[in-house]
Amino acid sequence: MAPIAFTDGLPTPPEEYPPQFKLDLDKPDSPSFLKQLDSPSFLQKPLSPSFPQTLCPNDTILFGGDDVWLYDKTTRRFDLSRESMRKLTIPADEAVRDHRGCVIDPDKTVLLVVDMQNFFIHPDCCPHPEGLKAVQPTLKVIERCREFGIQVTWLNWGIDEWNLRRMPPAVHRAFSRARAQATGHGWTTNLGSELPNGQGRCLWKGAWNTELYPPLQEVCRPEDMCFYKDRPSGMWSPEEPLHRWLREAGKTSIIFTGVNTDQCVLGTLTDSYSHGFDCIMVGDCVGTLSGRNANSLCDFNVSTIYGFVTESDAILKATMA
Repeated sequence: MAPIAFTDGLPTPPEEYPPQFKLDLDKPDSPSFLKQLDSPSFLQKPLSPSFPQTLCPNDTILFGGDDVWLYDKTTRRFDLSRESMRKLTIPADEAVRDHRGCVIDPDKTVLLVVDMQNFFIHPDCCPHPEGLKAVQPTLKVIERCREFGIQVTWLNWGIDEWNLRRMPPAVHRAFSRARAQATGHGWTTNLGSELPNGQGRCLWKGAWNTELYPPLQEVCRPEDMCFYKDRPSGMWSPEEPLHRWLREAGKTSIIFTGVNTDQCVLGTLTDSYSHGFDCIMVGDCVGTLSGRNANSLCDFNVSTIYGFVTESDAILKATMA
């Protein structure tokens, strides 16, 4: 199978996107207000941060300002669907997560696979037990997301001379550590250098080491979205191709998989969080070489600060409302 084509550009966006849903709070004390909240079309105008939570139906708590999450105390689930007519419920173990899952709109959600490339997880390039362990559950999640109509999106390192010139020194240094340890001296930049055994230039666009790991390459489809990045994060700037496409396509929620958990996955996730996207990390579909309980620390921070952590089994068991 030919390598999937990654891009620095953007597809032609659709002419229309779903409207921004907002609550009408002109008369929060009127008898019809609670009925309006229950209506599929209740969102009209900006939500005030001072909106009295006691007015929410069914003991529902609202999180946010103009953009709203709902938490239902009865179901103990977070609703991230913005009152979409299509709702996908991803369950969670309450004993572990302190809630019973979240509800998303599959049409506004993407599955993001980060850096599952030969350079990072192929045994000929990098011994990565945790990365290889994440491959099979990731393949199952990809298949399940396709069934729900969730857009599968690939985010890979891929650089050229222009990227090398604009890249900060700290990014160069991060890739030179292994060479420095091997030679016993120096900080010789490894990005863009020729790798052994015909693997091509390090993370160079079009090189074998930059291609997706074969089992993942095999499940790529023409309708998948594919983006290159030249930083640990693919969302560090609003002008990054992935960032621009997500906004223009009206996406609000991102399901994260890939490697390394505490580096490129977490970097992309936290930048996504800062820019207002819902973040859901699949715990058994990520991995890292860092040790030092890095996965556990990322799990804790994502689940308590940046968004939600789930498992592949939960996505396989997810149900449409």
